Amino acid sequence: MNEFNNIESLDKQKIFDVIASQPNQLRKNYADEMREDITAKDGAKVHNIIFAGMGGSALAGSIAKNWLFNKITLPFESVRGATLPGYADENTLVFISSYSGNTAETISAFNDAIAMKCQIVCITAGGKLIELADKHSVPVLKLPIVSQPRLSVFAGLKALACSLEDMGFVGNNDLRAELEDAADYLDTVKMSWTTDMEVSNLAKEIALKLEGSEVYIYSGPMLGSASYKWKIDINENSKQLAHSNVFSELNHNEMQGWLYPENKKIRSIILHSEMDSDDVKKRIKATCEVLKDHGFSPDKIKAEGSNQIQQLLYSILLGDFVSAYLGIINGIDPTPVEIVEAFKAQIA
Repeated sequence: MNEFNNIESLDKQKIFDVIASQPNQLRKNYADEMREDITAKDGAKVHNIIFAGMGGSALAGSIAKNWLFNKITLPFESVRGATLPGYADENTLVFISSYSGNTAETISAFNDAIAMKCQIVCITAGGKLIELADKHSVPVLKLPIVSQPRLSVFAGLKALACSLEDMGFVGNNDLRAELEDAADYLDTVKMSWTTDMEVSNLAKEIALKLEGSEVYIYSGPMLGSASYKWKIDINENSKQLAHSNVFSELNHNEMQGWLYPENKKIRSIILHSEMDSDDVKKRIKATCEVLKDHGFSPDKIKAEGSNQIQQLLYSILLGDFVSAYLGIINGIDPTPVEIVEAFKAQIA
């Protein structure tokens, strides 16, 4: 695959090494940090949970919602924005997530949480959020230093999972063990996606198909956070337009938009699983048939793994590799996000 001969010269920040190292983020145990400040006894006072963050820093909450939908014992809401919902109060546990610790919207959400007397846990690698947490005696779960927030998602998920488990909000489920097993599984499957794998490399094959296209990533609810992570990755790593949506919502509106796309080069990816509901499987099949009638053939990518979290993280890690390879095809360093950083500087 000659398209990938220039990886070494373009990948100045070694994104492929960082991507491949992500499963190890699932092995850190956040128990000690958590138990110093919030115990299961304190957790008994919690009536609802909010996870507040933006961009890649919000993804741990989205993944947890997919994974723990039938396990978590309290209402759990993800907030991507600067304000918390009006119901938040002293019985609300708020996770404030910002990798940099300087995200404007997330700092605003932290201040909201203080004003509303919420119970707060911060998930961050540093920045102003650490200073605010120290000022208000708020516990902090410290993330490892990586080149971009989107590459710390597995660490954020592990921190959140440890917290929910230690506070008794997931019944008798051993989330630590599930994530550590997933890490072992991912360390095995990633070997076929690395840069030195020249043949039968699924990630490279998918990237080649997506070159020059606007990409739509679809999935059922079970893999919804994975499809959204693909969108983020293709936007940021590949510097290419991408969108995501889930079945069955997309069948009620978005699929109509495929009728007249003659002037655009677009491709669709469908992430699917044998664990999808029968209704989702039926909708995926029917959607593929409808799109084929209009000249489009979605690429179906099956999630692998022995349980839901393994399939979710398999799909996410594959998307990380795909998007980085697509960045190389586009002739750019996949890591920097100059436009996003310039925008943040402008509004700071």
